[in-house]
Amino acid sequence: MKQTISETVDIWIKEEQSRRPVLLRVIRANDPWEGMNEEEIEDAREFIHWYINQDFKLLFLIPAHPRETDLWFSDYEEFRTSAFGTMDFARTQQPFNRYGYRIKKVMEKVKDLAILYSCLTSTEGREHTRGRYENLVSNEFRDDLMKLVERYQSTTDIDEKMRFKTKIAEVSRRIMKCKDVWQKYSTWV
Repeated sequence: MKQTISETVDIWIKEEQSRRPVLLRVIRANDPWEGMNEEEIEDAREFIHWYINQDFKLLFLIPAHPRETDLWFSDYEEFRTSAFGTMDFARTQQPFNRYGYRIKKVMEKVKDLAILYSCLTSTEGREHTRGRYENLVSNEFRDDLMKLVERYQSTTDIDEKMRFKTKIAEVSRRIMKCKDVWQKYSTWV
């Protein structure tokens, strides 16, 4: 029994070694270039490149000097010793103001809601949009304002009261700015 198994395996090995290697090509089921020759593939790729670049057509009209690299400087040492690598340049760069960005986005949302309100004809839709505006202002500013007023009333320290007064004034200005934006854009006809 062992001998027959061994002989059978030897025969299989000889058959494998005697066969010429077959050149197989893997065919993907979702190959986009299936059935196309090299010239057709190149034409298709050129068209795709052209189509994608249509979004940037105006930018490509701006003349630019040809460069070897896309970097401003050819090496790091040149960058480090330039004006961009100095502390003076770093000091001129303003850090990102998260709060200012958030306030800007809230004002944009108020403007969008006001324009939507002015466009709606149904009273139900207008009431819903006005409610969204009021909730937005309440969530972003009024709740904070109420907390600041409570803390202002509960403190006895004069310095704390002044600090809370300035914060209350700032939040009140934000609410008034929202109201102005709402009135400006919600009454379009």
